[in-house]
Amino acid sequence: MELNMRKLGNFCMEILDLDLTTVDEDTRAAVRRAWQTHPLLLLRRQSLTEGELLDFSRGFGELEVVVREDIHSRRHPEIAYISNLRDEQGRTIGGLGSYDLRWHTDQSYRTKPATGAIFLAVEVPEQGGNTWWANTEMAYDKLPQSLQEELQDCQGMFKYLMYDSDIVEEQEVEDIRGLTPDATHPLVLTHPLSGRKSLYLDITQTFGIVGMPPERSEPLLKELKAIVSKEEFIYSHQWCVGDVMMWDNSRLQHRRDPYDAALPRLAKRTTIFLPPSEFPVPYQS
Repeated sequence: MELNMRKLGNFCMEILDLDLTTVDEDTRAAVRRAWQTHPLLLLRRQSLTEGELLDFSRGFGELEVVVREDIHSRRHPEIAYISNLRDEQGRTIGGLGSYDLRWHTDQSYRTKPATGAIFLAVEVPEQGGNTWWANTEMAYDKLPQSLQEELQDCQGMFKYLMYDSDIVEEQEVEDIRGLTPDATHPLVLTHPLSGRKSLYLDITQTFGIVGMPPERSEPLLKELKAIVSKEEFIYSHQWCVGDVMMWDNSRLQHRRDPYDAALPRLAKRTTIFLPPSEFPVPYQS
């Protein structure tokens, strides 16, 4: 099956004329191939139950179970709520509030990150809250050959950091760091199917390079972070109700604009351990 797609901005691919509630195996395989090629996919005007969102997500790999009970669905712990809403007792029902989020790559501080994300917009403010993605495949392609060669065998060092999340107490940050000790990942990943290379680093959480003195690693990482966030490698998205965005954290970074806290926002997200035989991942299979 061939999907009807169009390009948005620098690299986002919109899949047209597809209802995710009626996806058969041939269509799912076509979406899978599209995701293998394009790290950012958009499908509009989708209306999915949580069960349907899970069924669709499971077609791409093992789902992560969200351990924070304050942000996951009460019936489906594989679904995280991204929201500023509160319940009848004033407790938050989701994470990440209404503030801005700086550039980051989900779960890069873990030894085995779940790199796939599927995000369903249920309620969104009319203004603000835009999400921006930076394509690290495109950024790698533009690096000088000498820099590509220098980075080829480098291992980056990652630590959980505070990046404007809903965790505000330093002790909570330290508790998470205690559960997730510093991780190391290759700074360059190779796609197992296309052979295309991408940078794997996190602007807010990559703090060093294994075996490289700080006087070299610090300016090098600063240079790479500046390159990744160049406008030519970025796509910005203004959300609409029913948008489903699929992104691959091994080939992208993202950030979010703030929005008016008085306006409701609710999204439902699954995270997926994409198979290393089909997608670039920062850990060994």
